[in-house]
Amino acid sequence: MKVMREIVLILLSISPAFGALLFYNQLPETMATHFGVDNEVNGTMSRGALIITLILLGLLPVLMRVARYVDPKRANYRQFSKAFEVSRVGVTILLTVIGWMIIAYNLGNHVDMTKVVMFVIGLFFAIMGNYLTQVKHNYMFGIRTPWTLANEEIWRKTHRLAGPLMMIGGVTSLITLFFSGLAAVLVFLIVILIASIIPVFYSYMLYKRNRTK
Repeated sequence: MKVMREIVLILLSISPAFGALLFYNQLPETMATHFGVDNEVNGTMSRGALIITLILLGLLPVLMRVARYVDPKRANYRQFSKAFEVSRVGVTILLTVIGWMIIAYNLGNHVDMTKVVMFVIGLFFAIMGNYLTQVKHNYMFGIRTPWTLANEEIWRKTHRLAGPLMMIGGVTSLITLFFSGLAAVLVFLIVILIASIIPVFYSYMLYKRNRTK
């Protein structure tokens, strides 16, 4: 079962690269790869460079598994193996959806890339927020600041805060999809930044508090 899951994840993660090769002659030489908040193209890449990038990104789920086994605290992964596997699946789906949507856009289809990115990131945050509190001390996965890595109690408290924040941020981000315009994008960015930055400052505050005791 585990082998089959790995095969499915690998096939999914590299499928955008194969898709780009399949439609190679139909794709433009210069590919739109980056988009502004108004869905206007503000970044491009050559067709060949994009395929290489998609292949490298497709290897990320595999590299995450390798990282688990080279982590000096790899024994702790047994305590949050479900959270780790959910994150691998989430990263795979996120990269796969964005990769295919870029291909679809460059094939001339109407794709609102801003909404696509908001959706996959919001969904990822909402799901991972439910699992982040389970993550034990390690060097590869989670809220890895100098202060959480230095102290397991700071790690635990930081993740206990970050999990609900991440989930709330993800749900709020998904709600912004029902609105349009610059305001919706700004709300999305602010919510995601708050959910990402507060745990970092919180870990520092805990570290400073511990030092003054």
